[in-house]
Formats: sequence, C-alpha cells, structure tokens
Amino acid sequence: MALFRKAYSVVGVLLMIDLVAQFFLIGAAIFTIFNEASNGSGADKALNDSGFYLIAHAINGGLLAVLILVLIGLSFGSRYPWRTTGLTAVLFLLLVLQSVLARTGIAPVSALHAVNGLVILGLAGSLTWSRWAFGAAAAITAPQPAATNGG
Repeated sequence: MALFRKAYSVVGVLLMIDLVAQFFLIGAAIFTIFNEASNGSGADKALNDSGFYLIAHAINGGLLAVLILVLIGLSFGSRYPWRTTGLTAVLFLLLVLQSVLARTGIAPVSALHAVNGLVILGLAGSLTWSRWAFGAAAAITAPQPAATNGG
C-alpha cells in the first residue's frame, strides 16, 4: 500500500508539471498569434506560426488523460478513502468537460475552458498535497495500527 501511495504522489507531481506545461503551451500559442498580428501579418500566417503550440497543447491533453487514469488506479491501489478516489475521478470528468468546452463554437462558453483548466489545476494540487506520501507529512497522515489489549 505504501508503494501505491508514493506512486500516487509522484504521478500527482507529474500531473501538476504537465498541467503547468499545458498553460505554457496555450500561452505560447496566444502570444505567437498576438505578435504576428502586431507585426501586421495576416491571420493565416499568425495561426500557422502558432500551430506547433496549438498541436502540442492538444496532444498534451491526451497525456493528461493518461496521467489522470493512472492516478485513479493508484488511488484504488492505495486504499485511499472513497472521497479521495472520487475526487480523483472527478479530475477525469473535468478533463472530458475541457474537451467539450474547447469545441462548442460559442466563444463565451468556450472561454470556460480556461476557467475549468484552473479548477483542474487546483483540484490536482489539492489531492497531491493532501495525500503526499513522503517525508514528515506522510508519517503524520499514515494510518496508525489499532491498539490491542495485551491481557
């Protein structure tokens, strides 16, 4: 069980790093488009120049799904309370919602994609932090064996 809990912590950190990379990739795409537009380039050129970042952002979304599914499995293996496992599963549902929001074609609704991304980042961080399996915090949160009566 301890191995699963440590693996949950490690995958949680990898998920957090990947989520930050996701924000970086879309930021790089947006600023590439903005810089091209400021230089008087056409919209087509701006989109073409940002294409690498946009494609990387989309592909990275698939990696996020894999990491979250692994995290769900590790949550079961760690025998965490159902609340933790349920919230870990909510991460996957929020990621599915991300995909839907990105494709609505309605700008104000699609803009919720960014807000939902922040919710995913916050929930992933909270789960990783609250279930950290290394160091002094792990000793405090580890379940203690029940006291037995020696008589």
